[in-house]
Order: sequence, then C-alpha cells, then structure tokens
Amino acid sequence: LPTELGTLTSLTHMWFDVNQLTGTLPTELAALNRIPWMNFRFNRLTGTVPSELGALTTIRKLWFWDNQLTGTLPSEFAALTLVTGLCVESAGGS
Repeated sequence: LPTELGTLTSLTHMWFDVNQLTGTLPTELAALNRIPWMNFRFNRLTGTVPSELGALTTIRKLWFWDNQLTGTLPSEFAALTLVTGLCVESAGGS
C-alpha cells in the first residue's frame, strides 16, 4: 500500500477488501484521524499492525482478517475507545 494514502485526510471510509494487496500497512494511515472505518480483509498484507494506528481515536471499525499479518495488536489500541468492530481472525494467513 502506498504511504501517500495518509494524505487523503478527507476520506470517510477505507475499503480495500478482496484485492490481493501485498506489502505492509503504512504508518502514515494514522494521519487519517477522522476516518471511522478501515477494511483490509482478504488480502496478502504482511508485517505487523502499526502502533501508530492507535492514534485513530475516532475509528469505529478495523478489519484485518485473512492476511499474513504477524505479531500482536499494539498496546496503543487501548486508546481506541470508540471501536465497535475489530476483526483480526485468520490474520496469520490460515
């Protein structure tokens, strides 16, 4: 995913599901601090979930399932008090 996505600060939703996307989640996504939804399910994303995404304090839904992500969710996610949906099922690529 291109780091330039972080410059699209007027986005209201981000849906990238079922696109065979590869690479890592850019830390620059943390600049999208007004976006309520991010959906990255059913891709081939690798690496870890960036701790910087813990700055998305208005986010309500984060979907990462069915990728090849590794590691644990960052402790910074404790600040995401408005989240009503968080799915990381099969995030390890199984």
